[in-house]
Amino acid sequence: METNKQELAKEALKALSEIEDTLKVENLVKDNVISFDVDGAKYRIRKPTYSETEEGSEAKRKEYLRLIKDDSYLFRKQWIETYSKKGINIAEMENKVKSAKYEMETMMLRLATAQGPKEIEDLKKEVLKLKDEQFTISMQVTDLLNYCIETQIEIFSLSYSAYLALEKQIEEEWVKPFESFDEFRKSEDNATQLALMYISYLIYNIEK
Repeated sequence: METNKQELAKEALKALSEIEDTLKVENLVKDNVISFDVDGAKYRIRKPTYSETEEGSEAKRKEYLRLIKDDSYLFRKQWIETYSKKGINIAEMENKVKSAKYEMETMMLRLATAQGPKEIEDLKKEVLKLKDEQFTISMQVTDLLNYCIETQIEIFSLSYSAYLALEKQIEEEWVKPFESFDEFRKSEDNATQLALMYISYLIYNIEK
């Protein structure tokens, strides 16, 4: 199920532009709470409270210790070194992403002062081409480093936060829909998938 949730995140990135996605989610947020419906049931996800954040940090610490004690898990740097021996240069791929981003910014500046429909259309096509290139390489890097300890900890942390902050409306009350984190992780309910997407927005975007 964890893999399915990771795939959902990738598909969300692919399906929506950054601006459109931000605007859509922002429209759902009210007082740091996002409400949504799944199969006729009402849910909401909110920013974790201080005590929940502490609980999440403790769970994250234990998971981190578990991973570093397991020799089958490697840190990001170790994965990069392993790939390098097989002829895969992660640093070079990341530089291409940065380069594409810089070129897009340059194109956007040119687009602001472009004159004539042909010039504008050509620049738009070039921006979309660079954006696609940037996305493709970024996803390749993400896939290659998906199992590094840093990524696994990030996935765990977001999942645990979603478990703590997800609530379901039963009659007039909001209650936790899952009795344990293990139950949340194993669930194939669409509510858990949406909760993961929305909690990342609440934690990262609003704090920015």
